[in-house]
Amino acid sequence: DREVLIGFTIALFFIKQPLQGILENLPDLSQANVSLDKLDSLGLSLSNPSEHFEADALSEPASWAAIELQGVTHSYKRDNSDDTFTLGPIDLTFSPGELVFIVGGNGSGKTTLAKLLVGIYAPAGGEVRLDGLAITPETRDLYRQLFSVVFSDFFLFDNLLGLEKQDLDGRAERYLDMLHLSHKVQVKDGKLSTTDLSQGQRKRLALLTAYLENRAIYLFDEWAADQDPLFKEIFYRKLLPELKAAGKSVLVISHDDRYYNAADRIIKLENGRIESDLRPPIAATKVESTAEVVGV
Repeated sequence: DREVLIGFTIALFFIKQPLQGILENLPDLSQANVSLDKLDSLGLSLSNPSEHFEADALSEPASWAAIELQGVTHSYKRDNSDDTFTLGPIDLTFSPGELVFIVGGNGSGKTTLAKLLVGIYAPAGGEVRLDGLAITPETRDLYRQLFSVVFSDFFLFDNLLGLEKQDLDGRAERYLDMLHLSHKVQVKDGKLSTTDLSQGQRKRLALLTAYLENRAIYLFDEWAADQDPLFKEIFYRKLLPELKAAGKSVLVISHDDRYYNAADRIIKLENGRIESDLRPPIAATKVESTAEVVGV
C-alpha cells in the first residue's frame, strides 16, 4: 500500500550512499587482502628485534665468508599471460668485498634472482647457503639483516625507521650533502622534511636509508635509471667504489653497459639462466676514499 511504498522508498534513499561507498571500496579491500597475504608469506615479525638479536645487531655490519646458491629455482606466472617463467637452476657463489653487476634483458630474471638472494623469496628448489649452512624459515629473517636493498619499486617513508638513534640526524645530514640533497631535504628527530621530489632524488633518499643501515651487503636494482648523467657518473665511478673500499659487498642490477668495466664481476642472465659469469678489465679510475662517510 501507499505507506509501505513511501517507507520503502525513504529507506532506499538512506542506504543508497553507504551501499555505494561499500561497493566502490570492495576492490581496494580485495587488494589489501592480497597484500596482507603476501606480507604474511614473508614471515616477518613485529616483535621487538632485541628478542632475537643483540641490541645493536641491526646496525652493525655482520661478518660472512660466502653466500652460495645451489640449484636454486623459482617459478611464477607472467603478468597478463598464462605463461610460467622459471628462473634456474642457478649455481652461484658470492664473496665479501666484490662489486658485482647483474645484467641481462628485460624479463631475464635479474630482479627475481635478487629477491631470492636477499631472502624475500624462498627457493622452490635448491638451497641458499650462508657459510655452508642452508637458510631455513627459522633463520631467514636473521639472514636478511645482511642486506640493504633499494629495488626499482621502492617505497620511501618520511621517518628513518629502525635505525640507531645515536647522532642519526648528523649522519643523515652528511649523507644528504654527499648525495647533493642538502639544499632540498633536512632531517630533524629522525624525520625527513619532505619526500616530494623527483623520482631520481627520491631514489637518492632511499640510498640515504641504505647507507644509514650500514649492512654488510648492498643491492641496487636499476638505481641509476632515473638519475641525470652527472649523478649517474658519480654513482658508478665514486659511490660504488667507495662502498667497496669500505669493505662492503655491492650487487648492482644495471643496463648501463658503459660502466660495466667498474665491476669486479658481471653475471649475465638470459631467459632465467646464467649465460655468462665474467670478470672484466678494471677501469683505471682513481677514487678518493671516504671510508668515514660510509660508516667505517
